[in-house]
Amino acid sequence: LDVYAFVNPNNSNIVFAATVNPFVIGGALQVAFSPDVLYQFKIDNDGDNKEDLVIQGVFTPTVPGPQMVTVLGPSRPRAVGPKSLHLSAKRSINFTGPANGTVIAGPSQMRAFAGLRDDPFFVDLIWVLRLLGLQPGGPITSRTGGIDFFNSLNCSIFAVEVPPALLRGESGNVIRVWGTTSRPRTTTRSSVPSKEDKDSGVFVQVDRTALPVINTVLIPPALKDAFNRAVPTADRTLFRDTAITSLASVNGNPAYSATIADVLLPDVLTLNMSNTGGFLNGRRPQDDVIDTVLSVASNGAVTTDNVNTNDVPFLPDFPFFPPAHPASRPIPGRN
Repeated sequence: LDVYAFVNPNNSNIVFAATVNPFVIGGALQVAFSPDVLYQFKIDNDGDNKEDLVIQGVFTPTVPGPQMVTVLGPSRPRAVGPKSLHLSAKRSINFTGPANGTVIAGPSQMRAFAGLRDDPFFVDLIWVLRLLGLQPGGPITSRTGGIDFFNSLNCSIFAVEVPPALLRGESGNVIRVWGTTSRPRTTTRSSVPSKEDKDSGVFVQVDRTALPVINTVLIPPALKDAFNRAVPTADRTLFRDTAITSLASVNGNPAYSATIADVLLPDVLTLNMSNTGGFLNGRRPQDDVIDTVLSVASNGAVTTDNVNTNDVPFLPDFPFFPPAHPASRPIPGRN
């Protein structure tokens, strides 16, 4: 799960996007969103890092198909924190369309998109992970950075565009955003082929992210499940010391690391809806977030992975993410 939140410079609407199903090779078949997963953007509009609004994506099965998506919200959630419930279609903005990579027009000037696209994350992943000590073997000395690990790979993208008037709260134009995926708390499997499995109406959070560094870089594997099931308001209490340790292992400065940990936690994207600028003002697809991460984590010792743009250009308007790579597209080496 990777999350974007930014202002569409063409119409001043707010775009929320989540990428899932990474590492999809061009031409791969049956890549879809899970009908058992509740995809959500959670939005705090009063500054307390608790969701005041949610936008939900609910997907149908692919059989008999075609897969469809229903977008619900932005509306007040029926439950907050790691437990979620489907929004009421009668009490929420909602619209449905195909999850086939076409733009879906909704009410109230909203638009949505769900489908396979080029993976927009551009980073020399192996070089960065080795450099930061997150993978064994030490820094790569045989070359400098510069190989885009996600070059020519696809992922699934769920994106929603919303007028800012539907999002404003006590914080005015400033909102805080994070993304989650949740699964039913209980699923009853039927032993009779003709009967469908039954899910509970309550969903439990299994993954969450906002800033593109916290979950993947600062949280060690032993704590990732705990982090994924936690909420932003608990981040400093539960994970601040861990974040400081991770940062200090890179820059050798615990005091500096403590300052940075207090900036990065809680894990939310802060977006000024009147500002079309990018990261750390939300996150746009074209933002080179890894260079910012490297510079901050290393206290300026390392400033770039030498991958500065995506492998293909982004689109000028919604959904902004380039079309998926076909099977004929070669996949460059990653060594």
